[in-house]
Amino acid sequence: MRNDDPSLETVSFHCRSPIYMCATCTHAEKCADLLNILRMFKLDEKPPEFDLLTNFPFLKERSFEVDPRNKLNEVSSGEWLQFTRTVFSQKFPKFFGHDLRRKHPEYKSPHLLGQLIAFFTKRQDLVLDPFAGTGTSLIAASLLGREAVGFEIERSWVDIYYHICRKHRIPRQKLVSGNCSELLHSVPPDSVDFVLIDPPNPMNPEEWAPNSAPPSKPVDAFFDFMLGALNCCHSALKEHKHMAVFTRNLYQNGQYIFLTPYFASIAAEAGFLLKGEKIWENSAEKLRPYGYPHSYVPNISHYSILIFQKQTPGEESDPDDSFKP
Repeated sequence: MRNDDPSLETVSFHCRSPIYMCATCTHAEKCADLLNILRMFKLDEKPPEFDLLTNFPFLKERSFEVDPRNKLNEVSSGEWLQFTRTVFSQKFPKFFGHDLRRKHPEYKSPHLLGQLIAFFTKRQDLVLDPFAGTGTSLIAASLLGREAVGFEIERSWVDIYYHICRKHRIPRQKLVSGNCSELLHSVPPDSVDFVLIDPPNPMNPEEWAPNSAPPSKPVDAFFDFMLGALNCCHSALKEHKHMAVFTRNLYQNGQYIFLTPYFASIAAEAGFLLKGEKIWENSAEKLRPYGYPHSYVPNISHYSILIFQKQTPGEESDPDDSFKP
């Protein structure tokens, strides 16, 4: 029982009936004893629900003018500075169809993807997600006032996205069911403002090469596939615009496979310039006792988010680097 309220120090009770009878007592509604008990246990009215929309990243009321030199986004100087940290360390709330989205093995939070979209785009800009899953990036784009198009090979994930949009009254973007290696060719050149890629699992060819014979070297075949996808993304992206790629390392057959440099390498081959890296730890990742108690086997709970920029061939420096406070 809490007794930190000074006003309760002199409380005296008059009713001698056991407390379990309060539920059927005809005097309960006006009972001073019951009111004092409720005050003691702090059983106040249910707090208002968390306002999801106004607390979404960068959706709070804007009380500043964007620096006229800022051609990249619409964030404040403080938000800009915070984003430049190389680690996403905050935990994200579970909402907007979380129970449905979590059926996907690699689901992400709209808060996480929303920060990337908000920093690298302006309102009405077009976001492309070639591996859209349950459409989390499209949800974030809608909440931020951006346009978006996504491709997803698994039809059930597409159905989940449209169900979430109906349930939460989120403006629907265009999520197309099909293989991105084919659909990417339909995106007009120089039409996209930001590309967000969360690639499929390299060790599961059904996610990126369905109806094909299993490759003898799946990782090599996967990066051949990804190079083709990145070439298409490079064509679709406007000059000097950005692309973010989620990468995650693997542990297979007793060996740690460091995939991040391979993504950087094929992106460079496709014509992108690596601009930086952000680390996101998925704190919700369930820890498993791999190797215990005989050998060290890591629980890979982090992602590297590689940031790339499309530049004109032969261009030596980023012209935007010159615009600094």
